[in-house]
Amino acid sequence: MGSGFAIADHVFVTNRHVVGGAAVLQVSTFDGHDIDVATAGAAVIADLALVWTKEALPATIALATENPDVGADVTAVGFPLGGPLTTTHGKVLGYAPDPIGWSTLPMLVNDAPIEHGSSGSPLINDAGRLVGVAYAGDGDKYLAVPVEVLNQVLNNPGGYSNSASACDGAPY
Repeated sequence: MGSGFAIADHVFVTNRHVVGGAAVLQVSTFDGHDIDVATAGAAVIADLALVWTKEALPATIALATENPDVGADVTAVGFPLGGPLTTTHGKVLGYAPDPIGWSTLPMLVNDAPIEHGSSGSPLINDAGRLVGVAYAGDGDKYLAVPVEVLNQVLNNPGGYSNSASACDGAPY
């Protein structure tokens, strides 16, 4: 289980490690609906997964056009392990190599706490636009895939993702 967010009526973003190895997936929305998944694919350049749903998702988030500057305010929004909504605030501390090794690209380092089970949470700026996809933390610093990396995957999914696989839509 993890968090995620919709970027289009039928496109949901989360982390590769959230959906990895699952035979079936289901998206549970903030408004209490369970939505069946049609297909899912994982990015090969970062800890990202794209999930296509059979039904429309209830709300979408707009993506920022560029990565936030160091010092910019950010908010992490998640549903840890499917529980109640959490929001935490922090700042962009910088960009650094991915210490986990999922990517060779610089990852966004911030100090907005992310609770266990909130992997895939959106990291948003003060304008409410997505600037990153949260995926790891150590208690002081938290990592997110920057929006520019997500945009690379979205603009050329075949070049940055494995092939999408069908899902049966059963609870994950």
